[in-house]
Amino acid sequence: MTLGAFCLALACYAGLQAIFGIRRPVHSSGAELIRATTFSPIEWKLRQQNTQSWYQRWLRPMVLMWGSRLHLRPSRLDPMYLVQAGLDPQQIDGMEFRMIRLLGTLAGAATAGLLVVLVSGSFALIPLFGWAGYVAPVRLLAARRHRRQTALHRELPELVSMIRAFTSAGMPLERTLHVLSANQRSDRGLRREIRLALGRYGLGLSIEQALQDIGPRTGLDDVTTFVAALAQSKRIGSGLEATLRDQELMVRLNQRNRATAQAAAVTTKLLAVLGGIYLPEFVILIMIPLFWGIMQRAFG
Repeated sequence: MTLGAFCLALACYAGLQAIFGIRRPVHSSGAELIRATTFSPIEWKLRQQNTQSWYQRWLRPMVLMWGSRLHLRPSRLDPMYLVQAGLDPQQIDGMEFRMIRLLGTLAGAATAGLLVVLVSGSFALIPLFGWAGYVAPVRLLAARRHRRQTALHRELPELVSMIRAFTSAGMPLERTLHVLSANQRSDRGLRREIRLALGRYGLGLSIEQALQDIGPRTGLDDVTTFVAALAQSKRIGSGLEATLRDQELMVRLNQRNRATAQAAAVTTKLLAVLGGIYLPEFVILIMIPLFWGIMQRAFG
């Protein structure tokens, strides 16, 4: 039972790490991209299989097979929510996510069963650990989305300043976006979204439509407002200098307000620590002995 619980917990952890873990981006050179355009459909399929991770090769087919055999109802997964978390909607579907949650439940229950064997009287932890394993994938997905949005918030002011600097030097907007997104070292964040927007622009969309798709993909109001103002300024042909200056001021002001709110939240947490830890100690160590001494002196 101990070995089975350990193997089940290890398999569940490996599945969650393979899906929600941060993977290092793989960059392709120009020669490899040119060679990829000459592949036949079979060669392209083999190349895609060779670039897949070990989870997609071995574990994912087993998870999908057991999910179909158990006739699980697929979880409701918003594709845009997955994009905001930095995941490809084609990488995970509702049935697979439901099966991962079920495996998390089994891993939690098995871990609690191991504790029951080692520590007597902990049988009540089995449903608690099972519920925690069922909720863990959802919490991990939400935490991944929050981390990505936090990183995008930090990146936005610098990006707006750089766009303003390039356009002030006389560089067109399309060329500016291409220069900023051409850095292969930073394949994440807003630069990756700009690169994808330029790809949609190259496929026939207008630059305004391609930029406005960045807002829903990030889920941030600041990014949505910035790309909307940039697209509107490009559409009506007004000067980008004034628009970028106003957007830079607004973005930095919002960043300052978020920092102030985070500082206020830290103060609130410190008050909670003081009230939850030091106040009971003060009552137990000082107030209760003092009150007990007064009662003994008064009533003998």
